[in-house]
Amino acid sequence: MTPAPEHVHIPSRDGLPLAALVLPPGTGPGVGTAPGVVVLHGYGSHKENHVDFAERLAGAGMWALVPDLRGHGETGGDMNAGMIDDVLACLDHLDARGAGALGLRGSSMGGFLSLVTAPMHPKVRALVALCPARPAPLAARIGRDWPLGHPLEPATWRADGVARGFWHARGDEVVPWQNTFTLASRAAQPKHLRIEMGGNHRSLQHDPRIQAETALFLADHLGAEPRAPR
Repeated sequence: MTPAPEHVHIPSRDGLPLAALVLPPGTGPGVGTAPGVVVLHGYGSHKENHVDFAERLAGAGMWALVPDLRGHGETGGDMNAGMIDDVLACLDHLDARGAGALGLRGSSMGGFLSLVTAPMHPKVRALVALCPARPAPLAARIGRDWPLGHPLEPATWRADGVARGFWHARGDEVVPWQNTFTLASRAAQPKHLRIEMGGNHRSLQHDPRIQAETALFLADHLGAEPRAPR
């Protein structure tokens, strides 16, 4: 049985307290050094919307941390460039708990943040981006210019050994799937791309099949070992 999430407050790198949920991996030797994944929500969402995927990660032998990014849920502040520091602080938190290799899974705005921050943390070895937002439309949506300073191409096309997984629905009415196809086509190995027929901007987040695929992708590239449930 998966344990109830632990409610924590994590100081971002500028001191803003981030409300977050943490789920540990199952029992067994080496729990502390199991891989860890930060699960990032999209614009206007919050951590509780992604507990289902966090539970799947924990069941697959990984730490899972789901924050409310600044300006969302129980976290204060506005949606400024400190969002990048929020993600890095969450990765630092898992590192401080003794987690091994780290990963990211982000949806829409969270996918953008996953792609941008992955090269910024030395322990990130894999990420999954679901229908990742592009900088210009995201800047317009949140009313802030800072995403324009973080183009996805340089962060994504690096030959740095980070495994990058891309999933997108062709029926996405917010972010054209062709954007993700272009990003993935020039990304270095290891990488994975899946364009799903139909769907919409949010449909992949809670699709059990996609959740299973993305959890397996992260587990494979982070070296997770299945653990007995608590």
